[in-house]
Amino acid sequence: MKNFLTSLLGALVALVIFSVGALLIFIGILGALISVGVHHATPKSVRIQSGSYLVFDLSANITDSPAPFDLTDLAGDRDSTLQLRAVIRALREAANDNRIAGILLTGSLQPSGLGSGYGEIQELRTALNQFRTRSKKPVKAYLEFATTKDYYLASVADDITLDPYGVLYMPGLSVEPMFYAGAFEKYGVNVQVTRAGKYKSYVEPFVRKDMSPENREETQRLLSDIWGSLLNDIGRARTLKVSEIQAMVDSEGLIRPEVAKAGHLVDWIKYRDEVLDELKEETGRKGSKEPFKQVSIGAYLKQLPDVPSELESPGVAVVYAEGDIVDGEGGPSDIGGVKFAREIRQLRQDENVKAIVLRVNSPGGSATAAENIQRELRLAAQSKPVVISMGTYAASGGYWISAYGKRIFAERLGYSAFNSMWRNWLPASD
Repeated sequence: MKNFLTSLLGALVALVIFSVGALLIFIGILGALISVGVHHATPKSVRIQSGSYLVFDLSANITDSPAPFDLTDLAGDRDSTLQLRAVIRALREAANDNRIAGILLTGSLQPSGLGSGYGEIQELRTALNQFRTRSKKPVKAYLEFATTKDYYLASVADDITLDPYGVLYMPGLSVEPMFYAGAFEKYGVNVQVTRAGKYKSYVEPFVRKDMSPENREETQRLLSDIWGSLLNDIGRARTLKVSEIQAMVDSEGLIRPEVAKAGHLVDWIKYRDEVLDELKEETGRKGSKEPFKQVSIGAYLKQLPDVPSELESPGVAVVYAEGDIVDGEGGPSDIGGVKFAREIRQLRQDENVKAIVLRVNSPGGSATAAENIQRELRLAAQSKPVVISMGTYAASGGYWISAYGKRIFAERLGYSAFNSMWRNWLPASD
């Protein structure tokens, strides 16, 4: 018994020592991360040399709402998440910046959640085109494995270079909805739903084993419209007929460098080091061991003057509704009905706010939460203009909260609809 108590006491002491040690280690690591995070968030003093290229690494997720602090950003200068509005601001500033000689696009988009949708990509492409036409500065693109979104964005460039072992992955658009009714029947699960109209297809996966004719019709129209817009824009930028692009897609799917160049989808086939050497020569560093004169878009953003977050004078409030609409406060990636309605109420009662712009990128969600938000927007519209800007998604509840805007603007490549489960329809090419 004495030996047992001694062993037990020893084990307890060891457990306490281990727990305290682990806690101290955790606190130390947390403190280091916070320290690095604060340092990372502090604007750096960026020295931009005259004749530098603004390097836009597409290997990020482009979101509508301000990008949250991400620990993955601490690994280097590249930001894993970028806000669309901030990137567009950087492009506009760079157009008038005498230090910036041009833009280099590289990398491949990394969509996550509702980010980097076709609505955001279309806006970003328009901003790049405006930079090129207004500043008369070149936009160059270096591609390796480029998806439809990557190439659509890069197609506006003056020069497009594809790696000799690269590829354009443009198989067209398709959807692959899943249906659960068969599994529910097997396990005796009965699903009861209420819906209005034949085209309200959100519930179909739970009550059907295939697509209804109405669902198939609206899906085909949606995909045809988006794909047609993509090909038209690419065709105008590359001076190609839509039929010529479609022929390459139909025959290749994975478009190889030689085919892409012969079809005028790209201008050059070169290795990365060849492109870098050309940029060195162009920026006055030919033969130098230093890299070509450059600044990343993230670093460029950090040196721009901050935009005031508080309304110190009468102005316009921009509110981002990005994510699923949920009851209660919601999480960082959700639109919480209670939280969001409270924000709108505060803006409605703020005399310094003369107008509200609501940016919507949402597939919908809770009807109750959406109605709470819409209620506050209706009240706000009685005293000040409420303008809606739709991003990639404004479906179901996302459209519901937009309905009472004085003006509603939708992206041509966005999914602005009230009927269907757009959330589960992901283009196969991305």
